Amino acid sequence: MLRWASRILLVLLIVVLSGVSTGLVLVWNQTRRELVAFEQKRADTELRLAELRKEREAKEAYLRDFLNDPDFVERVVRERLGYVGPGEILFRFEKR
Repeated sequence: MLRWASRILLVLLIVVLSGVSTGLVLVWNQTRRELVAFEQKRADTELRLAELRKEREAKEAYLRDFLNDPDFVERVVRERLGYVGPGEILFRFEKR
């Protein structure tokens, strides 16, 4: 009788350990997938951040030029607003 009880206990222990091991493997796999996805999202975010920093630097340089360089301001006003000086003639051509 004791021999059967110990065998049943051993089989039960093996089943429980197998279930726990399977559960741990499943949790580990899910966690690993989430980590890989997080790392990819982090890399994408860092790339976007680098692009935004570069864009900000360009806009800051534009603002510095606009605030400190009168020739730059004149060129921008002429190009964007079409201003002309006294005695000048402006020719506009259609873009095709």
